[in-house]
Amino acid sequence: MPPATDTELDRISDFKSGLLPVLERQQTHLRILRQVLSSSIITPEERLSLQDVSLPMDRAITEFQGLIREAMMQLNPGNLDQEARKNFHNFFNAEPSEHRMSYVAFLLAAVHLKRYAVEAAAMWGKLRSLLEKARLAQTSQLREQSIKYRIDPGLYEAESLHIFAQRMGRVLQFKQDPLGSRNLSGIGTYSPALPYALSMVFREDLDSFVASNIQEKDSAALGLMEEAPIRVQPKKAIQELPPEAPNVLRATGKQNWNSSLHYVLVFDPSLLAEERKKFDQVIYIDTHLGALQDVIRTDFVLQYSRRQRFMPAEKVESDYRTFLNVFFSLAADISLLNAGIKQEYRNAFLFHLGPQTFFQLSKKYLKELQTGTMHRIKGGNSRVIERFVPLEFLKAVLMDWWKEQVLPACVDADREDPGLFRAMVRVMKQRMDSLTQDARKEFDTLPANQKANDNKEQLLKEIIQKRIGPTNMVVFKRYLSQS
Repeated sequence: MPPATDTELDRISDFKSGLLPVLERQQTHLRILRQVLSSSIITPEERLSLQDVSLPMDRAITEFQGLIREAMMQLNPGNLDQEARKNFHNFFNAEPSEHRMSYVAFLLAAVHLKRYAVEAAAMWGKLRSLLEKARLAQTSQLREQSIKYRIDPGLYEAESLHIFAQRMGRVLQFKQDPLGSRNLSGIGTYSPALPYALSMVFREDLDSFVASNIQEKDSAALGLMEEAPIRVQPKKAIQELPPEAPNVLRATGKQNWNSSLHYVLVFDPSLLAEERKKFDQVIYIDTHLGALQDVIRTDFVLQYSRRQRFMPAEKVESDYRTFLNVFFSLAADISLLNAGIKQEYRNAFLFHLGPQTFFQLSKKYLKELQTGTMHRIKGGNSRVIERFVPLEFLKAVLMDWWKEQVLPACVDADREDPGLFRAMVRVMKQRMDSLTQDARKEFDTLPANQKANDNKEQLLKEIIQKRIGPTNMVVFKRYLSQS
């Protein structure tokens, strides 16, 4: 951000008594403007010139007055506090605190003020344009009273309010224009060291003060993610991604930030063909969604194989596809819940998670739930049982599921909204921080002799890893890693 200028501070110096008095002055300008437009200072010639614009101006003034009343209600401190309490958990997963609440109220005020400033400037401009159509003489008393003393000062104040709102945005470290985002929770950056009060806006050293008080991130869990055995593909330009093909799913957005390899899934046709050859020898498929230990024991499968003929390959494929479709929906819902994302953002969460990450996530869930395994007899008369998960077939089914369940459900506005993406990142960062704090508390309760050895850092990492869990780690790594 550029340094604060004297001009900026001069423009907003009159706002130190609060925002409501400024809005009241805007109302006063409008009220007197309406009086002037029907006053005795209007000459007969001017009254004739005003015939075509009087009604549109009166309607515009009425509309503008309603706009000001709405802004005064929104920016009333009591109403802001109430709105902040109502929307607190859209911004934080943590318990409410006075400081966090002040952040939410400050952010909402910045958004309401900027919206008003933009709309008010447009309304003042509209009133000026309408009056100019009357072609009043430059020496006209009506012109002077209307434009010089009411419209132009009102427009100047609206532009100054816009500067004020922009400076509030610099305190909040807005990542994009809040008026262009349908979700506000991720557009700002909360820092416990910053006071979220209107007095901040008047600081001459605003930008340097904000920069010096940005919250330092707890990197313990982020560092752990870097060590996790989850392959992160390097970023590639859109034109470098594999082209669309029967074995390639390109579920990308329209911009570079949402067109990485996370949004692409590829299966190997030759490996898929090899997997399908094994389907003729399958005798049993684990399709439960819980840990049925007796099913996965080799001796059970051996006994089962003595009385069970091979399953038809078509049935193997059909049954496994049906299982996977149910399994994918379950994995999606569990991941959404664990990440702390609201149900209404499920489609956007899945779209940006991407099919590549969802494939990795599915493998983790299959392992965790001990399901999805096919059992086949190797060789005609053999009693050697091979257990395998047909990963290329899983990819192929996932591609179909993605095309049917995810892509049609996620509208373009959600796919292309970086504010919504950042909001989900913020929620997951808070969720991960909460799990990390729980792990640290658990670590602190351990006996001193356990923490006294040379491996205490490794012990803490293990506790953090256990708290977060392998499936959550896949999701967090996708959304929180910088790679």
